[in-house]
Amino acid sequence: MDERRINRRLVGLGLTKSSFDALDCVEELGPATQNCLADELGITAQSLGKILDRLRDLGLLTKERGAGDGRSRSVRLTPRGRSVLRTAEELVRGLPRPELETEMGLRQHLEQHIAHLAEWQQAESQQNQSQQA
Repeated sequence: MDERRINRRLVGLGLTKSSFDALDCVEELGPATQNCLADELGITAQSLGKILDRLRDLGLLTKERGAGDGRSRSVRLTPRGRSVLRTAEELVRGLPRPELETEMGLRQHLEQHIAHLAEWQQAESQQNQSQQA
């Protein structure tokens, strides 16, 4: 739900949450390779490549060949990319957050449920081991 809200807020800039995250990561890491950025974002380099190509087409970043290795490309924000990122940050910052109490209650319920399932699985495993002995 948060991602949909963010996507609706960023659509006027031509961004999605994924592309916003990529721009933010490029700014944070400075010039970086696609593989390094993908690792930082927790996605595949192939998936990130599509996002970066789109951002390059929008004029928000550049992909330059590395000096030492002609195969690697260094990704950098353009001045326009920095400006769009600042605007996107303001738009996202203004989004209302879901009620924290509801979110925390759901999280606590899920943690309790997972703990109960783990206990049940452990008891079942012990019972199977006792029957085999």
